[in-house]
Amino acid sequence: MDKLRRMQGMKHWLLIVALVGVGMPATGFAQQAQEETGEETGEQDDESAQQGPQQGRVRLTKAPELVEQAQAEYTDEAVENRIEGQVKLRLTISATGKVTKVEVLEGLGYGLDQAAVEAAKQFVFTPAEINNQPAPVTLDFAIGFSLPLMPATFQGKVVDADTGQPIAGATVAIKYVGDEYEPAPEAQMPSESDGTFTFSDVPPGPYAVMISPTAYKDRSEQVELGSGETVDVTYRFSKSPINLRGEVREAGTRKPLAGVEVQVVDPETGDQIRQTYSDADAKFAFRGLEPGKYRLVFDAESYESFSSEETVDTDKVTSGTFYLRAEYYDEYTVKTTAQREQREVSKQRIDLKELRRIPGTGGDVVRVVQNMPGVARPSYVAGSLVVRGAAPEDTQVFLQGDTIPLVFHFLGGPAVVSSEMLEGVDFYPGNFSAYYGRATGGVVALRTRSPRDDRFHGFTEIDLIDATAQFEGPISENVSFALSARRSYIDAVLPVLAPDELTDQVTVSPRYYDYQGWLTWRATDAHKFELFLYGSDDKIATVFDDDEPQGNTNVQVTGASFGQLFHRGQVRWEWRPEGEPIESDFSASFGLNRAGFEAADNLYLTIDYYQTQIREDFRIEAADNLNLRFGADLQLGAAAYELQLPRSDRDRNSDFGDDGNGGVNLSPNGVVADETVPILQPAVYAEAEYEPFETLKIIPGIRADYYGQIRRTSVSPRISSRWKMLDNLTLKGGVGLFTQPPLPNESGTVFGTDKITFEKAMHYAVGSEWRILDYVELDSTLFFRDMFDLVEPTSAVNISDDGTAENVLYNNLGEGRAYGLELLLRHYPQNRFFGWVSYTLSRAERYDPLEDAYEPFRYDQTHILTMVAGYNLPYDIDVSSRFRLVTGTPYTPVVGSVWDADEDDYDPVYGSTLSARNGTFHQLDVRIDKKFIFDTFIIGAYIEVLNAYNAVNEEGRQYNYDSTESAPVPSLPIIPTLGVNGRF
Repeated sequence: MDKLRRMQGMKHWLLIVALVGVGMPATGFAQQAQEETGEETGEQDDESAQQGPQQGRVRLTKAPELVEQAQAEYTDEAVENRIEGQVKLRLTISATGKVTKVEVLEGLGYGLDQAAVEAAKQFVFTPAEINNQPAPVTLDFAIGFSLPLMPATFQGKVVDADTGQPIAGATVAIKYVGDEYEPAPEAQMPSESDGTFTFSDVPPGPYAVMISPTAYKDRSEQVELGSGETVDVTYRFSKSPINLRGEVREAGTRKPLAGVEVQVVDPETGDQIRQTYSDADAKFAFRGLEPGKYRLVFDAESYESFSSEETVDTDKVTSGTFYLRAEYYDEYTVKTTAQREQREVSKQRIDLKELRRIPGTGGDVVRVVQNMPGVARPSYVAGSLVVRGAAPEDTQVFLQGDTIPLVFHFLGGPAVVSSEMLEGVDFYPGNFSAYYGRATGGVVALRTRSPRDDRFHGFTEIDLIDATAQFEGPISENVSFALSARRSYIDAVLPVLAPDELTDQVTVSPRYYDYQGWLTWRATDAHKFELFLYGSDDKIATVFDDDEPQGNTNVQVTGASFGQLFHRGQVRWEWRPEGEPIESDFSASFGLNRAGFEAADNLYLTIDYYQTQIREDFRIEAADNLNLRFGADLQLGAAAYELQLPRSDRDRNSDFGDDGNGGVNLSPNGVVADETVPILQPAVYAEAEYEPFETLKIIPGIRADYYGQIRRTSVSPRISSRWKMLDNLTLKGGVGLFTQPPLPNESGTVFGTDKITFEKAMHYAVGSEWRILDYVELDSTLFFRDMFDLVEPTSAVNISDDGTAENVLYNNLGEGRAYGLELLLRHYPQNRFFGWVSYTLSRAERYDPLEDAYEPFRYDQTHILTMVAGYNLPYDIDVSSRFRLVTGTPYTPVVGSVWDADEDDYDPVYGSTLSARNGTFHQLDVRIDKKFIFDTFIIGAYIEVLNAYNAVNEEGRQYNYDSTESAPVPSLPIIPTLGVNGRF
């Protein structure tokens, strides 16, 4: 409440009692006592008669004068009842001037009579004199009680006349216009959020009231404030017409910006005239601005300040869209550096803000996973994921809950789904939720976003290898779509760049493409339906000169083609009832996966897998400290294999006939085989998240899978826990059983063995997460993985009782283990910088029954160090780098050779299995991005240099014809790449 100013001339508001008598204030009046002699009045006070002269004329020669007075107290009862007036008394005053007797002649009641009597008893007068001698007298006296001038209260409300809505921030000023107070009191205050205002302790009198609400016409009125009154007034205002409006968006992306401060400033003086903020729709408006020139000043956190000169005309509306440049740009933004609360023991959530700037990944989300702890470095032509010593096929990749058959395009190309439509990626190197199954290694879960529905957006990117285009936007208020496609053009560029002498003999035509389409319908706030179509096609074709076919009399090869493709459609229903503790996700998908090669009419392999997957995931908050999760996961389909191989000279000279007795199934044309393996893999799972204490979380889970092709059921219990030991330190641990079925060909009757069972792995992990700063975290994990019942090939032969021999192609005798330490020191995007240091110390081994010992796994890499860093420079330039230092992979060396006279060739002689290692790998990759920001679009360009200092790394070993000499197979040399992109 505002304090009134300039109150120096005002009296304090006190209860004032006016004493009426000699020397009393002007508010009262005195009634002089009638001092009469007996002769004049015919009567005399008894006491006077006793003390005065007895003879002669009696004459009052000196009247008593009040020299000491007491104030009569105003009683609360009298004040409340607004009683005022006079109490008339008769005082008897002694010869010494003291009041000896008080009589009430006429009273007011309400305690005022007694108050007057008590005050009068304390009066002291100068003695009265009769005939010049002190004498007692009687005196009629009146004490006046006058109510004081009470302070007033002025309050009210400022509202919109049309809507009745309160007007906040209106300036309400009052100023005294009477002539009693000098200087004149005045005060002002803004109306509250509910439109109210209150002035307390206001001196009564007439006041001018001036109200100035923004965007409304000002108003001046006068109000009379009575003593002690509360005056309540509601002021209704009609809006002035809008004559300046606009919209604020981010330059380049056109993203609407809410909460931007917009000031109207006088361009000559720089004084602020008006101020507002852009609303949730990024819009702002000003009403009632006087015609003239103004400067609009825009200010928002993380954006450069911007101003624009605008002219307001009479009876016209000035409008525009204003674009603010961000201090720095990134295709993706995150609102906080804090991670979601973790549930799993080992999980890394990769923010997309960090994604596209990591050199060597091509902006591919899955390739970023290859820089996480526990992931082995793949070879330069491979895109496999080797997680904690597991084989690549033991790690599953899920796209919106669906298992996808192909992660990367050929030769370690980009992922088969556009990173532009991915919301994020979750990486579980082990101990993952019961929601995921059919995997004994790790899990990579890709999460897509829904198409944008605010406006149309587009993106395109072109580099030296492929081109991408994407378009998305709204169809109606509740329906939106997105389309994305990518195609490589290596097949068109390679023949132009390759030397003529090479293209005259052989033509290599590699190419790939992928596509995705989304259609999203937000039926209600609780229900969302989505159709997701996606696919990929890879093919490498090698065509030889027609005059120089390759091969022999058994097969004539004029070319070879290798291909992989899949096409998939998914429907998805998300149910999120508002205010209810339940959620549900349902999805169903169907598609074709195909892989194979063809080199001749009698040399080809084709694999077709028709896959259907249906999921239901239901979550409920059963209590404040208990969340439950249930679900079903069904995969079904059929895998069809077709194979033909030509007979070799050795086959023709073998002792086996065409019936394949004891060997491969042969025909006059070689091996001819086909098989269809039905797939039926239903699963159910349940999981609980229990918090017995605020700092302790326990997540038990169980999953049951039925693998129809081998007619086996797997029950996999697992449990993990997290204990928040300190505010910034969490301890974690977990253990569980994880299983996966054999590949369809391994369990078939033609290409495999139908008596094998599923593979198993026990995961053990303990670790900690230490949040050093809000944006710096150290994650450490000790892990052990015990793998058993692994499917492995065998050359064993079963001899039945009747002497029939049967080849056993696979068994479950494989065993393995992996153990180690993972460290991740991570700096989340903050202060224009992001980065991490990832280190893995591990050992991956497989059991060799012949040696009765564990040997290194072919993907074993003892030390894996990866350092990633990126920084946003001024002028929209981003720099980033990646350095890797990795132990070489093991290989089996060739120690000699033996001459084979029949084949006219040398056969290598191998040393101990995986007893040698390739050299230590080290490589630095750097990338520079530059963005050119325009109001409605952004153009970006980048240069990326792989192997910046041209390190010579060893990827393998190659030998001469008789294995007497060898040389390393080098990795890629220094490779610069260029690319441009644009988005609107």
